[in-house]
Amino acid sequence: MIYTQTGSATRTTLIVIVGVCVFLAVAVMLLPKGFSDDLSIIGKNMAAVVLTHDKNSVESLEYMTLLNTVRSNYTGKVNFLVVDVNTREGQAFRQQQRVGAVVLVFFSPDGTRRGTRGSDIGEMELRSELDKLLSP
Repeated sequence: MIYTQTGSATRTTLIVIVGVCVFLAVAVMLLPKGFSDDLSIIGKNMAAVVLTHDKNSVESLEYMTLLNTVRSNYTGKVNFLVVDVNTREGQAFRQQQRVGAVVLVFFSPDGTRRGTRGSDIGEMELRSELDKLLSP
Protein backbone atom coordinates (compact mmCIF):
# COMPACT_ATOMS: atom_id res chain seq x y z
CA MET A 1 0.00 0.00 0.00
CA ILE A 2 1.35 3.41 -0.96
CA TYR A 3 0.45 6.58 0.98
CA THR A 4 0.66 9.97 -0.57
CA GLN A 5 1.03 13.00 1.64
CA THR A 6 -1.85 15.38 1.14
CA GLY A 7 -0.75 18.11 3.50
CA SER A 8 -3.34 17.20 6.11
CA ALA A 9 -0.63 16.34 8.65
CA THR A 10 0.83 19.83 8.27
CA ARG A 11 -2.60 21.37 8.54
CA THR A 12 -3.43 19.28 11.63
CA THR A 13 -0.15 20.29 13.27
CA LEU A 14 -0.83 23.94 12.56
CA ILE A 15 -4.36 23.68 13.99
CA VAL A 16 -3.03 22.02 17.16
CA ILE A 17 -0.36 24.70 17.60
CA VAL A 18 -2.89 27.50 17.10
CA GLY A 19 -5.29 25.77 19.51
CA VAL A 20 -2.63 25.48 22.21
CA CYS A 21 -1.67 29.15 21.77
CA VAL A 22 -5.31 30.24 22.07
CA PHE A 23 -5.76 28.08 25.17
CA LEU A 24 -2.65 29.58 26.81
CA ALA A 25 -3.74 33.12 25.97
CA VAL A 26 -7.17 32.54 27.52
CA ALA A 27 -5.62 30.90 30.59
CA VAL A 28 -3.32 33.89 31.15
CA MET A 29 -6.22 36.32 30.79
CA LEU A 30 -8.20 34.40 33.42
CA LEU A 31 -5.45 34.55 36.03
CA PRO A 32 -6.23 36.79 39.01
CA LYS A 33 -5.01 40.34 38.43
CA GLY A 34 -4.57 43.50 40.38
CA PHE A 35 -2.72 42.30 43.46
CA SER A 36 -0.09 44.74 44.62
CA ASP A 37 3.27 43.57 45.93
CA ASP A 38 4.07 46.89 47.63
CA LEU A 39 4.55 45.86 51.26
CA SER A 40 5.45 49.43 52.23
CA ILE A 41 1.74 50.30 52.36
CA ILE A 42 1.20 48.05 55.38
CA GLY A 43 0.35 50.26 58.35
CA LYS A 44 -0.65 53.29 56.30
CA ASN A 45 -4.19 53.69 57.71
CA MET A 46 -5.75 50.72 55.91
CA ALA A 47 -5.97 47.09 56.92
CA ALA A 48 -3.93 44.70 54.81
CA VAL A 49 -3.90 41.02 53.96
CA VAL A 50 -0.71 39.59 52.54
CA LEU A 51 -0.65 36.29 50.69
CA THR A 52 2.75 34.66 50.70
CA HIS A 53 2.52 33.31 47.16
CA ASP A 54 4.38 30.48 45.49
CA LYS A 55 3.55 30.40 41.78
CA ASN A 56 4.37 26.68 41.72
CA SER A 57 1.70 25.86 44.30
CA VAL A 58 -1.89 24.98 43.44
CA GLU A 59 -2.87 25.96 46.97
CA SER A 60 -1.48 29.43 46.40
CA LEU A 61 -3.52 29.85 43.22
CA GLU A 62 -6.62 28.73 45.14
CA TYR A 63 -5.91 31.44 47.73
CA MET A 64 -5.68 34.05 44.98
CA THR A 65 -9.05 32.90 43.64
CA LEU A 66 -10.51 33.10 47.15
CA LEU A 67 -9.15 36.61 47.63
CA ASN A 68 -10.59 37.64 44.26
CA THR A 69 -13.99 36.32 45.38
CA VAL A 70 -14.18 38.63 48.40
CA ARG A 71 -12.03 41.62 47.63
CA SER A 72 -14.65 43.66 45.75
CA ASN A 73 -16.62 43.79 49.03
CA TYR A 74 -13.63 45.29 50.84
CA THR A 75 -12.45 47.84 48.28
CA GLY A 76 -11.20 50.96 50.04
CA LYS A 77 -11.07 49.12 53.38
CA VAL A 78 -8.44 46.42 52.93
CA ASN A 79 -5.30 46.28 50.81
CA PHE A 80 -4.86 42.83 49.30
CA LEU A 81 -1.16 42.21 48.76
CA VAL A 82 0.84 39.33 47.37
CA VAL A 83 4.50 38.63 48.00
CA ASP A 84 6.32 36.06 45.89
CA VAL A 85 8.18 33.68 48.19
CA ASN A 86 10.69 32.96 45.42
CA THR A 87 12.08 36.51 45.58
CA ARG A 88 14.47 38.09 48.04
CA GLU A 89 11.68 40.36 49.33
CA GLY A 90 9.34 37.39 49.77
CA GLN A 91 11.92 35.38 51.66
CA ALA A 92 12.63 38.36 53.92
CA PHE A 93 8.92 38.84 54.61
CA ARG A 94 8.51 35.14 55.48
CA GLN A 95 11.47 35.26 57.86
CA GLN A 96 10.34 38.50 59.48
CA GLN A 97 6.78 37.24 59.96
CA ARG A 98 7.84 33.64 60.67
CA VAL A 99 5.31 32.16 58.25
CA GLY A 100 5.22 29.36 55.71
CA ALA A 101 5.29 29.48 51.94
CA VAL A 102 1.52 29.80 51.40
CA VAL A 103 -0.24 31.71 54.15
CA LEU A 104 -2.45 34.75 54.67
CA VAL A 105 -1.10 37.37 57.09
CA PHE A 106 -3.57 39.94 58.44
CA PHE A 107 -2.49 43.46 59.48
CA SER A 108 -4.54 46.16 61.20
CA PRO A 109 -4.62 49.71 59.75
CA ASP A 110 -1.71 50.70 62.01
CA GLY A 111 0.43 47.79 60.75
CA THR A 112 0.03 45.52 63.77
CA ARG A 113 -0.02 41.87 62.78
CA ARG A 114 -3.41 40.50 63.80
CA GLY A 115 -3.01 36.89 62.77
CA THR A 116 -2.41 34.32 60.07
CA ARG A 117 -4.48 31.66 58.39
CA GLY A 118 -3.38 28.57 56.56
CA SER A 119 -5.07 26.22 54.15
CA ASP A 120 -8.04 25.65 56.43
CA ILE A 121 -9.76 28.90 55.44
CA GLY A 122 -12.80 29.12 53.20
CA GLU A 123 -14.80 32.07 51.95
CA MET A 124 -16.97 32.46 55.06
CA GLU A 125 -13.97 32.22 57.38
CA LEU A 126 -12.06 34.74 55.29
CA ARG A 127 -14.97 37.19 55.40
CA SER A 128 -15.16 36.72 59.16
CA GLU A 129 -11.42 37.39 59.55
CA LEU A 130 -11.68 40.50 57.38
CA ASP A 131 -14.68 41.79 59.34
CA LYS A 132 -12.76 41.25 62.62
CA LEU A 133 -9.79 43.06 61.12
CA LEU A 134 -11.98 46.06 60.35
CA SER A 135 -13.72 46.20 63.73
CA PRO A 136 -12.29 48.66 66.25
